[in-house]
Amino acid sequence: MLHWLLLLGCAGSPQDALGWRESWEVLVLTVDGGLIDGRASIGNTGLFRGQGHLRIDRWSAHESPILFGLDGGPADVDISDEHDAVRVGTGLVGRYELGDNWTFRVSSEQASAILHVDPGGPQPPMATALARDGQWTVTAPITLGAAHGWFTAGKRGGIVNGWAVTLHRGGDGRPEGSREAAFVLGPRVSIGLDTHGDARLAWARIDDRDFPLTDLRLHTSADGGGILDFRPSADLRIELRASKVRGERNGFDHLYAPEALVADIAGLKAQRIVRRATAIIHLEGDTFSNAAVLVTVQ
Repeated sequence: MLHWLLLLGCAGSPQDALGWRESWEVLVLTVDGGLIDGRASIGNTGLFRGQGHLRIDRWSAHESPILFGLDGGPADVDISDEHDAVRVGTGLVGRYELGDNWTFRVSSEQASAILHVDPGGPQPPMATALARDGQWTVTAPITLGAAHGWFTAGKRGGIVNGWAVTLHRGGDGRPEGSREAAFVLGPRVSIGLDTHGDARLAWARIDDRDFPLTDLRLHTSADGGGILDFRPSADLRIELRASKVRGERNGFDHLYAPEALVADIAGLKAQRIVRRATAIIHLEGDTFSNAAVLVTVQ
C-alpha cells in the first residue's frame, strides 16, 4: 500500500489540498479474449471536496460493452484507514476481506459485478515523484493475480476468469503530460510499466527470473500498439500488437462544464483509453506470446 507519510510534507494531510486525488484500479485480461477496466477515484476536483466516482467496464470481442458508473458525495465515500480500499455508495474496491486479495463489487438494476483477485506476482517498490504543488505516488499491490467472479448486465456478460493487476495511485501533486502504461500478464509472465510525469512504476518477471529495468522504455505506435524494450541491459523486447478489443471513457464526465474547464486549465488529464493486445516476447533468441493491456490517459 501507499506510504502516505511520504505525501504529507510539511503542510498536513494531502487530502486537504485542492489538487488531491486518489484512485484504485483493477485491470483484468479475461480468458475469453476480453478486458475489464474497474476503478474508483476520490478527489477535490469537483464541486464538493472528497467526491467519489466508481466505474467498471467490460470490453469484449463478441458482444457490446458493459459500461457502469456511479458517483457519490463525501457522505457516500468511505476510505479504509490503510487506504487499501474504498467504498463509493453501494460499490467498493480494494482489500475488504481478510488477506491480501482484492474485491471489486457493484450491484444495481443496470449491472452487477463481483470480482475477486488473488494476490500474486513480484512486489515492485512504490514509485513516488515530485509534481506540481506536491507529490504523486503509485503502487501495484497485486502484479499477477488470478481473477474470478462475474460481471453481468441483463443477458450480457457472465462468469469472469483471467489474470489481473491492481494499482493504487494518488497524491496532492499533478503529474505533467499523459499517462502511459502497459502490462503483460499470464501464467509465466508478469511485466508492468506505468509512467506519468516523473513517477515510474516498473517490474518484470518471466518464470522465476526478474529482469533489470534500467533501460526499460515503452514506445507507443499510432495503431494503439507499442514496444516494451529492455535492451541493452537485458536481451528482451516485447511487441505489443493491439487487438480490436478497446474502450475509451472520459474521466471528467461527472464534472459540470465550468469545473471541466478549470480541470483542463490545471492540466489534469482524463481521457482514458484501454486496449487489449497480444504481446510477442523476444527473449534471448526465444519467441512466445502472451496477453497484454495498454492504458493511456491523455
